[in-house]
Amino acid sequence: MRILSLLFAIAFSSTALGSVQAADEFEPEQLTVEAKVRPGPNIFVLDQSWRGSSRLNVLSADDLSIKGNISVGLVGQVAFSSDGKTAYLTSAYAKRIVRGPTEAVLEEYDAETLKLRREIAISEKFAQTAPTTSALALSADGQFAFVQNATPATSVSVVDLSSGKSVSEVPTPGCFAVLPAASGAKFTTICGDGTLTSFTIAADGKASAPKKSEKIFDADKNALFIPARRVGDDLVFTSFNGDLYRVSDEDETPKLVDRFSFVEGVPGEWRPGGVEIMAYNRVHDVLFVTMHAAGKEGSHKDAATEIWAIKVGEKKLLYRSAVHGVKSISVTQDAAPVLFGSDPEEGVVTRYEIDPEAKFAAKLTATAENLGTFTGLVAAGQ
Repeated sequence: MRILSLLFAIAFSSTALGSVQAADEFEPEQLTVEAKVRPGPNIFVLDQSWRGSSRLNVLSADDLSIKGNISVGLVGQVAFSSDGKTAYLTSAYAKRIVRGPTEAVLEEYDAETLKLRREIAISEKFAQTAPTTSALALSADGQFAFVQNATPATSVSVVDLSSGKSVSEVPTPGCFAVLPAASGAKFTTICGDGTLTSFTIAADGKASAPKKSEKIFDADKNALFIPARRVGDDLVFTSFNGDLYRVSDEDETPKLVDRFSFVEGVPGEWRPGGVEIMAYNRVHDVLFVTMHAAGKEGSHKDAATEIWAIKVGEKKLLYRSAVHGVKSISVTQDAAPVLFGSDPEEGVVTRYEIDPEAKFAAKLTATAENLGTFTGLVAAGQ
């Protein structure tokens, strides 16, 4: 009898609940797609994947809210046109993932609508490496894209952006990185023997004979990080031991202009570390560098616990700001700069306001999480 009563109660409750639900009108959610990225300053965060689709996330530079994203293939790299209106991404599309052919492409996207304009076939030899500004770059005149190759033999593919074709391959034995000149169609690369080599590209995409510098650095005792920043007309590199190397690539052959240590006299064995370790604000001639203490052989990939602000022209350390987990940085070119940091392993991006009146101290103002599996590159000011 108790069992029958219980079954009746359950049946009655289910009927009553069904009546209430039936009385409510179901309104399906209407999904829409915005035609353009919302107005306002943006940053772009590359989530590079080695096991699926890479993504270029678009975030608000004001509060790090997500505005949209672009999906591409494996091991994406990204570069932007000088006006910031076009994004170029290289990636691989593996037909069977673990075997078979791989299709490598350079994809061109409208940075406002995030729509694909075209794709250009490139060599399958393109370097599948950690995200860096020196694996894919555009010539200063906007005519060519330079794509780093590695098999592990190194070369650079030259892509004519007017015709949409890969037009030549420049052998760069023992050298790696594409660092475009400040003008024209020319790039410089870093070599394992401590030299830098420059190539000038003709209108048909063919390269000049290599112009090799004298020895500039010691790759065994004080190697250079591959990413460089343009300071005036010069390229500036950071070494593993905390030296700044200023190199002129204005003439045919690169030459060392200046070198100084920015860690000398600072206790704690501080060293640079990370992926894209430098960001330069031209307005104030201030270079920001990701730093960690107790540096040693092999710690050049360690995340930053501080970001240092360095006045390049004065060779002076201005301020040391505490941070956590930052490996890549980018900064705006404003009089009141905003700096953005990325923690690749955690998929976290952080926003810092820089105070010129307080020796360029960095104040954390926003954090965005869950942006991917390896957010190794952040680009500001686009």
